[in-house]
Amino acid sequence: MNSNIHIQAILDASHDGIIAVDRDSTVIWVNKNAIEILGLPADIVGEKITRYIPNSDMLRILATGKKEIGDIATVLNRQIIINRLPIIVDGEIVGAVSTFKEITDVQKMEMRIRKHYMESGLEAKYRLEDIVGCSQAIREAKAWAASFGKTEATVLITGETGTGKELFAQGIHLVSQRSAGPFIAVNCAALPGNLLESELFGYEDGAFTGARRGGKPGLFELAHGGTLFLDEIGELSLPIQALLLRVLQEKKVRRIGGERIVPVDVRIIAATNRDLEQQIASGQFRSDLYYRLNVLTLEIPPLRERKEDIPDLVWSIIHEVGERRDKAIREVDPAIFALLEQHNWPGNVRELRNVVERMVLLCQSDRLDASDAEFFVSKIQRVRDRPQPGESEEAMLIRKVLEETKGNRMEAAKILGMDRTTLWRKLKKYGYNGTRR
Repeated sequence: MNSNIHIQAILDASHDGIIAVDRDSTVIWVNKNAIEILGLPADIVGEKITRYIPNSDMLRILATGKKEIGDIATVLNRQIIINRLPIIVDGEIVGAVSTFKEITDVQKMEMRIRKHYMESGLEAKYRLEDIVGCSQAIREAKAWAASFGKTEATVLITGETGTGKELFAQGIHLVSQRSAGPFIAVNCAALPGNLLESELFGYEDGAFTGARRGGKPGLFELAHGGTLFLDEIGELSLPIQALLLRVLQEKKVRRIGGERIVPVDVRIIAATNRDLEQQIASGQFRSDLYYRLNVLTLEIPPLRERKEDIPDLVWSIIHEVGERRDKAIREVDPAIFALLEQHNWPGNVRELRNVVERMVLLCQSDRLDASDAEFFVSKIQRVRDRPQPGESEEAMLIRKVLEETKGNRMEAAKILGMDRTTLWRKLKKYGYNGTRR
């Protein structure tokens, strides 16, 4: 085979655009991708590159002999990333070569790498059809979520603690065009401000004491091409809110201690159980960030408003616990459903899950009956107790459970069906000063 034909075939097989010139800036090699990306004529070989690109940066490489890596330019309304290198033979510059590709190709590659790199726990698992319930309220919520998934707009999910806001966020992601990309969730209440900042935006090597050698990409970078779910968004400090707003506006991040600006393509889904408009009025939440987040709003109904879903939820939890604990429950006394429907479920589905799991673990047979629910009868009685003067029902319930657990907040959170960060926040709200554990 003719060697020139062989070389041309190799060049054309490359996904990158490639163009090479000799020391006189005459084009000696060019492949099909370079012709297409740069809009060059097919017969450019043998012509001066300056005839078609008058201010070609290749001339600088011929003059300096220095390579240039990662330059970004716009050609024919396309953003491309370019590498330019001198061709040196026996210490003499005999030409230059340029390789380039569209930034969108680079981003797609990064997305695949990031998705492969991420832990499986950072991927969406729950589809909207996996959300249990056939009540009118839950069917409407799922229908709205499905329609939101077809857009790129930011979504704000509201609802009480334990209603399943993250499940809806995952479901929206999986019906969207970003479903092949990463889904990353972060609880904004679980980390202190300085740590949350480094988690969201990343940091460079040596940015602060204890920083990982080589630095660390933030969650915005890892979520590139996918969805970032910000749970409990109402817990963000005002400084972090300002940083988040800038990223949403500019679609760029800069790591802590770094100079480099990194473009990111991330869809934001935020969630809260707080009244953000009330927080705006009290100066705790930025109105400009609120309006940036609140493009589409999805309100998840509390369990007390869809009690007809309790039987289906109970069976779903029973099967899930059974698989995890290798314990089969084949029958449920209808009286248990009636008992569960008497409760107003301040902890919603999370609280129901804890109650049903405890029943399954206490059960000595393959049938749940009234004896397995005795502990819940007393819990209902506690809820029915009248609150102290000036004390809300929620505050009263938390106080009584903490008294029974001797101030053990971890145990109290389990009984209440709340996660610990939610309980700690409510204790601060109600001014509780009991023993902390």
